[in-house]
Amino acid sequence: MKKNNKNISYEKEIMEMKEKKKSQKAKKIETFDDNKMSDDFAFLNDKEEKKTSIVKDKIQEEIESKEKSILSIEKETNKKKKDNVIEFRGEEFTIKDETIEHDDEEVNVDNKYKKSKLCIFFLVLALIVILGYGYYLSRTLDFKNLELLDIVKSLSFVLISLIVILILFKVNTKKSAPYVILLTLILMGYSVFSVSYARPDILYVSDFVNKSYEEVLTWASSHDIELITLHEYSDTIPINYVIMQEYGITKPLSEIKTFTVTISDGPSPYKEIVVPNFIGFKYDDVMKYIKENYLSNVEIDFIISDKEKDTVIEQIGSGTMLRNDKIKFTFSYGSEIETEAVKDLKGLSLFEATSYLKRIGVKYELSYEFNEKIKKDYIISQDKINEVVESLKLVVSKGHEIVVPDLSKMSSTEISKWATSNNIKIKYESVYNTEVDAGKIIQVSKNESDKIEEGETITVTISLGSIIMPEVTSISEFKLWATSNNIPFQENYEFSTTVKNGDLIKVTPDKGTKITENDTIVLTISKGKSVTVPNFVGLTKTEVTNKCKNASLSCTFKYGGLTENTKKDIVTLQSKKSGITVAEGTNVTITLSSGIIEKVTVPSFNGKTKSEITNSCSSLGITCNFSYSSNFSETPKDTAISQDKTGTMNKGSTINITLSKGSAQTYTIVIDGSMLSLGNPEQTKNTLSSKLKNACPGVNFNFSFKSVNSGIGYLNPDSQVKVGSNTFTEGKTYNVIINSN
Repeated sequence: MKKNNKNISYEKEIMEMKEKKKSQKAKKIETFDDNKMSDDFAFLNDKEEKKTSIVKDKIQEEIESKEKSILSIEKETNKKKKDNVIEFRGEEFTIKDETIEHDDEEVNVDNKYKKSKLCIFFLVLALIVILGYGYYLSRTLDFKNLELLDIVKSLSFVLISLIVILILFKVNTKKSAPYVILLTLILMGYSVFSVSYARPDILYVSDFVNKSYEEVLTWASSHDIELITLHEYSDTIPINYVIMQEYGITKPLSEIKTFTVTISDGPSPYKEIVVPNFIGFKYDDVMKYIKENYLSNVEIDFIISDKEKDTVIEQIGSGTMLRNDKIKFTFSYGSEIETEAVKDLKGLSLFEATSYLKRIGVKYELSYEFNEKIKKDYIISQDKINEVVESLKLVVSKGHEIVVPDLSKMSSTEISKWATSNNIKIKYESVYNTEVDAGKIIQVSKNESDKIEEGETITVTISLGSIIMPEVTSISEFKLWATSNNIPFQENYEFSTTVKNGDLIKVTPDKGTKITENDTIVLTISKGKSVTVPNFVGLTKTEVTNKCKNASLSCTFKYGGLTENTKKDIVTLQSKKSGITVAEGTNVTITLSSGIIEKVTVPSFNGKTKSEITNSCSSLGITCNFSYSSNFSETPKDTAISQDKTGTMNKGSTINITLSKGSAQTYTIVIDGSMLSLGNPEQTKNTLSSKLKNACPGVNFNFSFKSVNSGIGYLNPDSQVKVGSNTFTEGKTYNVIINSN
């Protein structure tokens, strides 16, 4: 059978493979005989023969496997065609009947088993590059201000790169070398590009946390950035140092116009702390607690006592308190004051120095001086050192002497910088001024060359320039603006067919006009469309409802009670007079009749009891109010003796009826000596008042005192209430006279 060209090609390829194997065999044997090892077999050690044997066994197994594969192909071919033509990968070719020879000593290592040192080098390099890039990202990414997607993209690139590198370490071969080199070059290029992308001409925000306010102020001024300063107390950040800032270090300066920083005001005096009870504690322990917790209003005192020396024996203030709340600790001198030589107090705070002097029983006098080196409220000097003394003179620092410059000629940045460096507080106020340009200083509370101390406050008034009439879009916002700037205004109201009720028609003067002190801004506000109020009196509720709707008015109804001749639900009154002009939608209150009044005849109730009168009033449909006569009489109690109305009246009317109190009741009471307090008139009065009030309801007693020489606290002979049996009548008044000094 004739062979085609492809069959010849495959046959030739198989022959070349056999020749190549023979050639490799010869090279391997020669290499082993000469004890020379190539770079690819550097892993063979001194036991060369043993490992070579293992390799040869593996090669032998592979060759046998290939021979079996070829024999399998030949068998399949014999089944299909007798002329040794087989199909392989969709093509036909002829395999000659040849035997693949191999020697038991042949050593053959396939390229796929060989590791590449070059690959390892580049993989290590790639790993170093991506780890370095990851560290760079962790230090520079602004996780607060950066978009989440940008953070995920950057970190994903690092993570995926690490995974790819680790996989290539696992499958490292000579065949993968080009891919490893290419990957390394890509990672290096991308990392270098990303790191160097921040070109020198792009400036970024600096990190000012824990740096002084003066530094950030200078930086903002040099880059023409408006610095916004917030203040916050901090126990950890020193006073006038930055606690936090608005933007991170990856924010380009070109993208910001303002920069907000939070400056430390030191430990907060208003922070709540829990002050323990220090009774029995030592002086040094208490002083340490005061210092560590920034207590700012503590008084220390010492007294002689039988308690142990330098221990707290009394404490005022404990539990939950503010740091600046008053606390007082009293310590014990022991049984006596132990004198000692006064140590050098220079550099101590005034609190520490005076507490120490109290501790050793030394009196002190204070004087104050400016000092360039010693902080304010710290000791500069003393008149005696290392001597036992009864009193001491201390010189306390007022801080360095501050001479106020001409602040009116300085910019706000320069003022802030000067104030910060001198620990001076600046209070800015802004007002409109037609004579001073906006942003310029109008006045300063301290004059040039004034001498002040640290911590003082200077008020700087800044001009807002002339007041310019703004665009008025909201009446409420305008009123707030005008009120806050002391600008007078008035409101005029007009009807309008085009502007709805409550909206602005016009403003005088116009937007952009300069406002002077004598100007008054006029707001013309719409009252909506004008409507003439119709006459509703005499109409029914339904008629009023329709008429209100047609007139674009809002009508509400209420009942005004019964009338003499108007039926129920007929209008008797309206809140807006008919014929007047009002705004569309104005509310008119309509009063309706509750119906025609029913008449009743009220008889005289004199001589009738309260119960009988109540029943009669209820049946007549009238209201009866009862009251009692002021005098007692022979008429039985609760019997009517007069009334204010009788005869015909409207049903639902009210009449007033006076009832009898009846006869006055008489009470008998015995006053004995036990109720009187000798020498104590007030006590006698209190005892008798309580006794008489409880025993004689309705009887009035008038107490008074009369000066005598003896029998103080007893009843005077002129008193109507006497010791012994007394009779009192209800409604009458009796005088009780008690002897007094």
